[in-house]
Amino acid sequence: MNFLRSVIALCSGFATYRPYRDLALSTSLKHLLKLMILLALALAISAIPVALQGIDEFARRFDERRPDFSIHDGKIVTQVPQPYSWGNNDLRFVLDTTNAVATPNSNAVFGVLFTADSFLYWVTLTNAPSPVLSTRLQSLRGFPDGVVNGDYFRHLIRELLWLVVPLGWLLFVLLGMLSCLLQAYLFSMVASFMERSMPSPLQLSQLLNIAIHACTPAAIVVTVYTAMRLHNLNLWLVYLIVYGIFLIGATNACRDPVERRKQPDIDPF
Repeated sequence: MNFLRSVIALCSGFATYRPYRDLALSTSLKHLLKLMILLALALAISAIPVALQGIDEFARRFDERRPDFSIHDGKIVTQVPQPYSWGNNDLRFVLDTTNAVATPNSNAVFGVLFTADSFLYWVTLTNAPSPVLSTRLQSLRGFPDGVVNGDYFRHLIRELLWLVVPLGWLLFVLLGMLSCLLQAYLFSMVASFMERSMPSPLQLSQLLNIAIHACTPAAIVVTVYTAMRLHNLNLWLVYLIVYGIFLIGATNACRDPVERRKQPDIDPF
């Protein structure tokens, strides 16, 4: 079947799932792979403007009260008295090539500490009962020489996008395939036991086909909402609601009708 025609059919109603019930499992997996490739591409493209907007905001805040320093041969060159700190408690920057600052500022949610030949960035996880500081040290070796300012970061991130976007697209595809197959398999296993008591039970392979194809409308809805950047919306709950509606409705619509047994004629005489 044509892929786009299948997507429209799977989103239009429950009865349209019946032709997909008895497909070979490999055919269902191919449909799911094509769906994840298309939706992951949409997510990756929609993330580019957000990433560019984020780096512009980061560069703007970095340039506020920024000291003059540059990178040369993987080392920081500056004449500024140190340690030098700028920013606020949301985003803090520290320049210290003398190693006078032993640990990051845990009062800042996010920050970057520039040392002589490396930089350390940290994130304070404030949702925990006690704030947790997560850090990562990165060497400056391999970074391009130049004055470190907002334009330096803009140029660096734009160069990295050509590598990050394809990797992000591939990661979206793999995670989407894994999560959809896992939930489809779990549903099929549980439903196969419940089907034994039904008058017209569905087989495990049929349930698995239905569960895989029912991911189509749910994944499309969540992808659209994610691309629209809707705030204060629980996308996982939205996905479960849409998936559950199509899963239950399609399962009931794909059952074979039960033939009523003809009652024998009873002669009263």
